[in-house]
Amino acid sequence: MLENGRQIGPYRVVRLLGKGGMAEVYEVENERLGARFALKAFTLDHGEVEFLRKRFHVEGRLLARLSHPRIVRVYDMDIDAKTGLPYYVMDLVLDESGQPRSLRDALERGEVTEEKAASWYEDLRGGLEYIHAMGVVHRDVTLENVLVGSDGRAVLSDFGVSKILPRDLRAELKETVNTLVRGEKPLMGKSFYIAPEVAAGGDESAASDFYSLGVMMLRILAQVWYAPGVKLDDLLLPLDPEWRQILPPLLAEKPTERRMPAWRRPDKNPFRSLVTAGGGENDVLLRIRFPHWILAGIMLFAAVAFAAVAIYAAYERGQRKMAERELRGLRERISTLEAK
Repeated sequence: MLENGRQIGPYRVVRLLGKGGMAEVYEVENERLGARFALKAFTLDHGEVEFLRKRFHVEGRLLARLSHPRIVRVYDMDIDAKTGLPYYVMDLVLDESGQPRSLRDALERGEVTEEKAASWYEDLRGGLEYIHAMGVVHRDVTLENVLVGSDGRAVLSDFGVSKILPRDLRAELKETVNTLVRGEKPLMGKSFYIAPEVAAGGDESAASDFYSLGVMMLRILAQVWYAPGVKLDDLLLPLDPEWRQILPPLLAEKPTERRMPAWRRPDKNPFRSLVTAGGGENDVLLRIRFPHWILAGIMLFAAVAFAAVAIYAAYERGQRKMAERELRGLRERISTLEAK
């Protein structure tokens, strides 16, 4: 681990942000530029040296050519002359309190709502659509690899196990990821997130990223891990109906049937009223969307209230008629007495 204040290239280490099996991430400052970044340094142990060096070069070249607001961008890459550690420098993504926060952190702290989940889904859908269009498969879409920025938006990070599809880099990456002890093919993702065809030895694709995204969203929304055969309808019943249009296509068993639908509501919020301009200048349409069970409760309450009002009105009419009859009878008796 690099101590605070340590110089690595032109960057000064400020603090450790996190560490994994093959890398450590630090907040660093480029004092010449007066700017702070995140620096990811790969640890090199035993026979993994060449494997990690190759992976570092592939990952750095990949990230340097990607630029999208919903993915982490890389600005620099090098090998530290003193330690021999390969590192790259990327966007520093911190939450509103100035701390690193992943979707796993948000889930464990109980900070997730359906509104946030819908917003994060759209953020990730945009980021994945971009990298897929660039010929890249992420291969490690997990709760840990999605960061939450100070604006509350989700940012996709860690392309360390990404698969590069263009021919000029495909052979290099294939050689890298197949360099393992005993020569076995790697499964470089958490087992929960791995698509069935990949677990069976098939190739990764955009469809396998879809599957991982579906597993992650179900974990966020229903607090359970998905497994083939699970009845999604039962798990999604308490949620906004829009999720029943999104999660089944993401988690389809066959990769050819998978897709990544957009959240169709413009505000991405299943509970908030949406005001949109109509055809005329002053024509405003107010549409209020609620989950079906809330809507059913409101309708039942309205029906009971209407019946109560109707019964009370009928009672009032009856009382008024009785009073009118008694008044007429009293007037007739008075008239009779006056006549005598």
